[in-house]
Amino acid sequence: ILCSKTSRKPHFAVSSNLQPNMQRLIRATAPQLARGVRSVSNTPPTNNSQNAQQQAAQPEEGVRVVLNTKSTASKDQTVVPDFIINHVAPTHSGSQWLQTKRASETPAFGEETLEGGYKQFREDIKDVVPDSRVFTDPLRTLAYGTDASFYRLVPKIVVKVHDEVEMIKLIQAARKNKTPVTFRAGGTSLSGQAITDSILLKLGHTWRYRKIENDGNVITVEPGWILGQVNRMLAPYGRKLGPDPSSIESCWIGGVVNNNSSGMCCGVLQNTYHTIKDLRIVLNDGTVLDTADKQSWESFKVSHHKLVDGVTKLAQRVKADPELKALIQKKFSIKNTTGYSINALVDFEEPLEIIKHLMVGSEGTFGFVSRAVYNTVPEYKDKASAFIVFPTVEDASNATWELRKAGCTDAVELMDRRSLRTCEDMEHLHFLRDAPATGTALL
Repeated sequence: ILCSKTSRKPHFAVSSNLQPNMQRLIRATAPQLARGVRSVSNTPPTNNSQNAQQQAAQPEEGVRVVLNTKSTASKDQTVVPDFIINHVAPTHSGSQWLQTKRASETPAFGEETLEGGYKQFREDIKDVVPDSRVFTDPLRTLAYGTDASFYRLVPKIVVKVHDEVEMIKLIQAARKNKTPVTFRAGGTSLSGQAITDSILLKLGHTWRYRKIENDGNVITVEPGWILGQVNRMLAPYGRKLGPDPSSIESCWIGGVVNNNSSGMCCGVLQNTYHTIKDLRIVLNDGTVLDTADKQSWESFKVSHHKLVDGVTKLAQRVKADPELKALIQKKFSIKNTTGYSINALVDFEEPLEIIKHLMVGSEGTFGFVSRAVYNTVPEYKDKASAFIVFPTVEDASNATWELRKAGCTDAVELMDRRSLRTCEDMEHLHFLRDAPATGTALL
């Protein structure tokens, strides 16, 4: 459809092979124009006399419809239409290529579309994972192309991984073929961490090892457990995991570790970074580092001494810069999961602890976490909450500061007058109608 900037009258040039369904579409989408059609000519006007005759025969308020017998309108037209609806297929190079492709090629889906490293990766893993757990078809790859976020990246290959041995071989195959991989646990991410347009390694429900020690003070779990399930295991001991995200009944431990999950009440002190005890990590070359195993660490220091020395030197450089050190400490004293957990370079001296805590929140870019050991936190039997309305936001803020100093609350949420107004008509909350215009509440 072309629109002229000069003429105000609507004129249409319509090709001769316009189908009835297209006519119905025009009537449905532009009824005010379709109702104005008064006459139809079989061929486009080619000279001024024809233009004059047709314009004279056409009612002034009508719409002139011309049925083109050619794919383009004649250059001799003197009347420039406001709109041109051309049903003839365009002849530009892209259209011609697409028509040729459709006519000469059969549709290709799934493994037929894989090329280069992805094709070789698929061949390499045939002896590692059965075909029933490898998806390349359009339907299932599309289904795994999104998580709880509003993003979509359709993976080329989805592999359901059942254990650490499979994961090691898959990572090695991906490294060999230079094909990026993304790990996915529960897929409850709100920021798109669990999607990719490359290879998606999806954990199955077989990652369910668990071990509770020290009367519930320590628990070892694999990444396939749901956080709420782990807390129910610890409930008889009066303990729980520190992180308490809103997706607690659907997020998996793999995501809790790799996103450094926290939540409403755990704040910073009880997030994954501060409550993790040990990790079992698979690096991009297939090496396994178990931070709880001294022999594993000693072997790692020899095989990956460049990595260990590099982390140590980086931590020394950061600590030698007082301004940078202070900035990092300030940024991570509050909730901050942006980027890597570089506060590990400031908080720890031993390279083992630095590497372990850098893994937390790294979203799988440093390696795959196949097992996590958590220090648990108390799950108090008796809990209470309070809803207090203050005259001003300043009063509420001062009270919040006093509560923080006293250390008597796990969380404080502030609600201004506009927030209170949204619920003042609810049952038992009518008293909020009497709150001052500057009223602010603390929960």
